[in-house]
Amino acid sequence: MRFATILALGVALVSTPALAAKAPKAAAAKPAAAAAGTQAPPEVQDAMLYLKVLISALQSETIEQPIKGALVGCLYNESLGAITENMGKLIAQNPGKVSKDNPTQVLSAMLAVCGYRSEDAPAQPGAATKPAPKAAPAGR
Repeated sequence: MRFATILALGVALVSTPALAAKAPKAAAAKPAAAAAGTQAPPEVQDAMLYLKVLISALQSETIEQPIKGALVGCLYNESLGAITENMGKLIAQNPGKVSKDNPTQVLSAMLAVCGYRSEDAPAQPGAATKPAPKAAPAGR
């Protein structure tokens, strides 16, 4: 009787790693199957597009550093959901000016949503201009 108990415990200990190894495979198969069968909602698809454009701009060697800094700052200060919502509003307010199929137009719209203005862009009439920051006092 004691031998049967020891044998059962031995079998349980030996089979435990095999059972544990099978569980992640089954769990991983369910989300993959669910993802293949359904599409993400339109706002999630838009968010993925905007994030893809943002990442491409950050990796590009032709985009200037101030623009990259503005994009990172925007993503840091705002959620991707808020950026997506504001991009949707901007595109709706300006029909025909921004095509989601054109990454350059999407990037320009994203920079507008993020509040980026290039230094050589003319000021808009009636827009309040920020005074230039004061120079830091010189050290000793």
